[in-house]
Amino acid sequence: MKKKVKAVAPYIYKGVLNFKNKPFEAWREMGLPTVKGWYPRVLHKLMFNVDVPTLWHGEARLVFVQPVSLYFDTFFTALTHEMIPFIWDCWPCYYDKTEKWLKRHNVKTAIFTARQEMEEIKRRIPELNVVWCPEAVDTSLYGEGKELKDRSIDLLEFGRGIDFNVNDRKCNVNDHENDAVFSKIKHVRTLVDGKFIYTEEQLRDAMGDAKVTICLPRSVTHPDMAEGVETLTQRYWEAMLPRMVIIGHSPQELIDLIGYNPVASPSPSSRGDVDYIDYVNYVLAHIEDYQELVNKNRETALKMGDWKERIGFCQKELILLGYNVKS
Repeated sequence: MKKKVKAVAPYIYKGVLNFKNKPFEAWREMGLPTVKGWYPRVLHKLMFNVDVPTLWHGEARLVFVQPVSLYFDTFFTALTHEMIPFIWDCWPCYYDKTEKWLKRHNVKTAIFTARQEMEEIKRRIPELNVVWCPEAVDTSLYGEGKELKDRSIDLLEFGRGIDFNVNDRKCNVNDHENDAVFSKIKHVRTLVDGKFIYTEEQLRDAMGDAKVTICLPRSVTHPDMAEGVETLTQRYWEAMLPRMVIIGHSPQELIDLIGYNPVASPSPSSRGDVDYIDYVNYVLAHIEDYQELVNKNRETALKMGDWKERIGFCQKELILLGYNVKS
């Protein structure tokens, strides 16, 4: 008899955005079965540090996990169920931990958001069934915004900071000490002194009024952690949906998934060889030339960047692997 798959609700941290909630919500909204996660606060410290043993394998549970919080994300599920982990951020520094955990719990199937990470774990555990499922977003949250020529924000920076060189010194577009670098344009950043100053709604409004944003994968912004792993993150969909012009670097995963490069400017080969000031100024001077590209980017993101589309793909893959994934 095929094992029925139920998705386990991720823990909700009050006042903290948890990106693992979106795919769970998409799973639930598609009418697929779910169970409520049980996370008593009195056990939180224990749950982060102890990997409980598996006593037996009952029906399958889809669990949304990160290696950094792997034991916490799976604490009770690991005891009595077959786990199908949906894994984010399995950077090379977590390969050994993830491999050990997968073997310890006799995991048969795992889903990864990063293709290179999936390939490395598959190399280590050849018998493991693996599925690549790139990150996505809830596309209904993002409007198309204004036409580029009518937008008031020249450059919008959100998320991770981006280093670049100006007059042979390293700068960061999210560092308020370097505001003079962009003194001739309207530059808005959402991260100030390490704190986000925009609500989600305010950020989405700003996206619809911004002409340009810079998107780079962690392999460029944090090469020591990524160690060559380049992956598609939700940041790209968030930029494509409100029709901002993207400059920077498009992950190969994104190009392979949608069939073209949605980034307007040439990709950098390293952190230190790109003058982002020139890129921004050039695009702003020719902004209407990019309207067709950003229109295409939005259409593509609406078709391929939603979690429901991605969960539907995972559902089909799990059925092919012999699981019962029905409402």
